[in-house]
Amino acid sequence: MRISLLFATIVAGVMGVGISSFAAQAPAQAQPVAAAQPSAPRAGTPPNIAVIDIGYIFKNHERFKNSLETIKKDFEDFEKYVRDQQQQLAAKAEELKSKPAGSPEYRQLEEQIADMTTKLRLEMGRKQKDRVDQEAKVYFNAYKEIEWYVQRFADRYGIDLVVRFNSEDMDPNKPDSVLQGINKFIVYNRGLDISNQILGELKSATPPPAARTGAAPAPPIPQRPTTR
Repeated sequence: MRISLLFATIVAGVMGVGISSFAAQAPAQAQPVAAAQPSAPRAGTPPNIAVIDIGYIFKNHERFKNSLETIKKDFEDFEKYVRDQQQQLAAKAEELKSKPAGSPEYRQLEEQIADMTTKLRLEMGRKQKDRVDQEAKVYFNAYKEIEWYVQRFADRYGIDLVVRFNSEDMDPNKPDSVLQGINKFIVYNRGLDISNQILGELKSATPPPAARTGAAPAPPIPQRPTTR
């Protein structure tokens, strides 16, 4: 059974690439941005700017990936249940062939098959919605957490603007990759990428594996620091 997921839809926008598997090779390590001293912006002074690759952070954010993996495992268990139910329905359909058409036994078994089929379809629809909802919450919590760490980092080093970009190189053998590369908003930056710094702060907030059970949720979002 194949069920469309919010997973691919969200990632296409957030990460700029398909994310059917997190096992894809991560892009090269980004260069850290020079830490400027916090200062109030002055008229006529160019703003301090940094860039961040949100897709790169998602690919390397272990707590985020573990949460999605737990949801995926739960859905795989459900798919096994569906296959078992389908096998039972197939067996009952074969049994139905041996019953005289129109007999009480035939009608009873026919109703049983119809009831099982309807129930299974309802369960599949609910499970699909549950998975989409759970994945949406994981993405929401992870993005809001990243957003908070970016603001804290920017306030700490006097960065006025953080712009999202995609650090992955184009693959000439993949048309989608070439198109995404051509459509990059930022073509070049000189050591402005803070992706690794933010990823490092996310990792420092991740509990050790022994302390995690199930889909470890993102920690509560701290109070936003006061805007300069």
